[in-house]
Amino acid sequence: MQLTITKLSYTYEDAPTPALGPLSATFAEGWTGVVGSNGSGKSTLLRLVTGDLGGFTGSIVPAPARPPAPVPAAPLSASASTAAPAAAADASSRTPSAPSYCAQATEYPPAQAEEFALDFGSDAMRVRRILGIQDDWVWRFDTLSHGERKRLQVAVALWLNPPVLALDEPTNHVDAATREQILAALGQYRGVGLLVSHDRELLDALVSHCLFMRDGSGTMRSGTYTQAREQEELERTTVARERRAAKQELSHLHAEQQRRRNEAARSDARRSKRNIDPRDHSAKAKIDLAVFTGQDGKAGKLSVQLGSRIQAVEQRVASAFVPKVYDSSFWLDTKPSKRRVLVELKEGSIALGDRRTLRIPRLFVDSTAHIGLAGPNGTGKSTLVRHLVAQLPADVPVVYLPQELGSAEARELLGELKALGPEERGQVLSIVARLNSDPARILSGEALSPGELRKVLLARGVLRAPELIIMDEPTNHLDLHSTEALEAALASCPCALVLVSHDAAFLKAATTTRWLFDASGHIRVA
Repeated sequence: MQLTITKLSYTYEDAPTPALGPLSATFAEGWTGVVGSNGSGKSTLLRLVTGDLGGFTGSIVPAPARPPAPVPAAPLSASASTAAPAAAADASSRTPSAPSYCAQATEYPPAQAEEFALDFGSDAMRVRRILGIQDDWVWRFDTLSHGERKRLQVAVALWLNPPVLALDEPTNHVDAATREQILAALGQYRGVGLLVSHDRELLDALVSHCLFMRDGSGTMRSGTYTQAREQEELERTTVARERRAAKQELSHLHAEQQRRRNEAARSDARRSKRNIDPRDHSAKAKIDLAVFTGQDGKAGKLSVQLGSRIQAVEQRVASAFVPKVYDSSFWLDTKPSKRRVLVELKEGSIALGDRRTLRIPRLFVDSTAHIGLAGPNGTGKSTLVRHLVAQLPADVPVVYLPQELGSAEARELLGELKALGPEERGQVLSIVARLNSDPARILSGEALSPGELRKVLLARGVLRAPELIIMDEPTNHLDLHSTEALEAALASCPCALVLVSHDAAFLKAATTTRWLFDASGHIRVA
């Protein structure tokens, strides 16, 4: 089987330009990486080919069917939860003929999560075993960490065994062990897989082709991500070299054209009889001879002929287009607080919501501390961050970026951005641009990608001169260029910093102190 899209285009409501297309591509069995900067159309493509989004132009073969809508994240009653393990789902409840889309967001449980929880057949049990899914996770979805929710999302998608499976950032939120579980599970899928990810190691382990997306269009290249990226860089270097050569030739041609125009003007002056004495028959004869033989007008004719060569070279310059990559260097204009200690957490414990407890030692955040929180999924890192925010004195300016924003909050943030005055909006978009997103695209519609959303939230926050920045999984949803830019900016940030991340290299670059969480519910400072 293969999936073919032809001249596929989609424009969001009220957006002046298409979010995708026209795009044509063919996806064979196996995994194809869909890569590119935030806002380049990756998620839109996945939603279209799986039927999660309608109203497109062009064609998708096979045509997608509309999947069930997501259900609110609400736990079942105690009686239903107790009865669940004894039930068994009929395999016919699955719809293996329909494509499946596994979204970035973990706000809601998968549409068929309950059917998965009630299925104790061999396929469901195999998926549970590989991904470490516990029997009660579906029934207490609201108590799961985002990493556990992501694992459940992937499990349900694989259990459905669809002919087309589109995964959007499947390793967001997950720790190293979970990442290996997801990789093992995805390696067993045998349909047409589309994988949007900024995880280079995951892409290299799974994909055989990569679709490189930019501004709604795409170029397919064969090989792993690393191989395809090297090919892209080679093509980019070749095109840049051709562009430089063409522009140099164009400059020479323009200079030659001007020289010939000047020569033609002098020839015209020489052919003119206006200032010759009417009795100077010899001078008139010389002019008539030059006109008759065409020698004196040759420069003018050559100047005209040169125009076609210039037009051809101008076309070469236009064809040798090198996409712009935004400057990744920027400075977070913050300052340390006059307080020596911003917040102190007293020794105690916090309930994690599933009969587990997080034990907190005495912890401090001083005015210039750069603290990284690390540990497995579900060990209470986000819970502690929320507790820390609640304990902050009211007079400490803080920027807090949670792991995820709800759709309503996202729309509100975009509305606030558009309502800002020109100067402040320009400052926000300047930071967004340095994080590798196009400001014009940010303002062009009514929806932002999750990566763009995080960039806008950070940019708005740092303009308020915070004394403390708290970010929970800041690199989730960000493209590689943006991650590198953010890492450099946070590493040199003058104010206090608290980061939660599973990216060890990111924490090493941006922080100097660790709060390490373990599965037993303890925190160790290192």
